Formats: sequence, C-alpha cells, structure tokens
Amino acid sequence: MPFPVTPELLSRARAFHRPSAVALLQNFYPVVSRVSQAISGRGDAAAGITRFVIGRSLRVLPKWNQEHTPERWFYHHTVLTARRAARYKPDPKADLLVTAAGEQEPDPAYTAFVRGLRMLPQQQAEAFLLNHGEKLDPRMMSVAMDCSVEAAANHLVAATAALRAVTGDQATFEALTAKVAAAYGRLTPPEELSVPAVRREISRYLWPRRLRRGALGLLVLFLLYVGYRLVRHWL
Repeated sequence: MPFPVTPELLSRARAFHRPSAVALLQNFYPVVSRVSQAISGRGDAAAGITRFVIGRSLRVLPKWNQEHTPERWFYHHTVLTARRAARYKPDPKADLLVTAAGEQEPDPAYTAFVRGLRMLPQQQAEAFLLNHGEKLDPRMMSVAMDCSVEAAANHLVAATAALRAVTGDQATFEALTAKVAAAYGRLTPPEELSVPAVRREISRYLWPRRLRRGALGLLVLFLLYVGYRLVRHWL
C-alpha cells in the first residue's frame, strides 16, 4: 500500500516541484503497475496502461487539493484503463499471475484456477483481485471499480462462489486464493525500476512546458525590445 500523502508534499507536487512530484508518483507507481499487471495478465498491456495512467496523472495533478485524492484517483483510473484492455486475454501459460507464482513447472490446478478467474465477468475478476491481492476494503474497491460499495461486495461474493465451484472444496479454494495473493504481491516492481520510469514520465511532461515557457519569455523580451526601439524612434 502507498504511504499517506501529506498536505505539504501534495502542495509542492502540485506546483511541479520536481523532487516532490517524483516522490508522489514514485509512491503510487507500484500500485499502478501491480494492478495493471494483475488485471490484464499481460506484460505488454500492463506497460501501456501504466504509462498512460502516470502520464495522465501529471495533467490532473494541479487539481488535487486533498491528500487522499491521489490514492483514490490512481486506483480508479488504473482499474478503468485496465478494463478497456480486458478484451485482450493473456495466454493461460504466460499469464502474469501464473508466471509470478515462481514455479519451474506450473501447477495445473493453479493454472486452471487463474484461467477460471479470467473467465469471470470483468468486475467480478476485479473485485477478487483487488480484495485478495491489493487488500482493498469495500469502500476503496467501490472507488476503484466505479460502483457502489454494495455492488463491489456483490461482485466479490459472485466471484468467490464461481471460483469455489471450480475448486470443488473450501480448503483447495483457500489454498489457491492464497497462491494468487502471493503471486499478485510479486508483481510489485522493484524501486530501481520504478524511480527511473517516474522520472522519464515527468521529464516527458515537463520538457514541452519548459519549452513553451522559454518561448514565451523570448517573445516578451522581443516585444519589449521592439517597443523600446519604437519609442526611441519617435523621440
């Protein structure tokens, strides 16, 4: 889970104080990456989702005025963006939840469980992963999934019933669910990868802003020079 954002950090980040913006986005980059990978099951799709969400966050950053806003925004937009990519299903053996289990030979029962998870209606799969993998409470699940708390809870109940039917008994269901949660946790990118990724996105966003600011400054200087020359001419 990301650390709580202080009002001071948020205020500096909103003004695009670079170290503060890096710290803020670095805090949520693992969330975005992990949720993207878990919901999509594909590395290529997850990379695109992550880049899009991080890039989009820089455009709305100045509008965030409460310290809890970033967490809600990142969960919400990551899930909705991943949902749009859901039609591209992963190959069962290459599914990130399968490969992240860390086994040389995939467990057929676990692979079948993940396949069953992918076959669920989209919001049921999201509820299951956000609850067991991301450890979100019902209220934050509802924010992430853009639905009511009751609807999020109902999606989770339906997903649980469907996957329990796949496993056949409660003990197997709990063991395979724990395995999904462990694999989910391994999708968290290491800090040495997340920090450069965040800095690249910030540089990509800030560089055009600096160019525009520099061009505006040159235009103002030029106009002042022209005005000065005109005044000198008429005097």
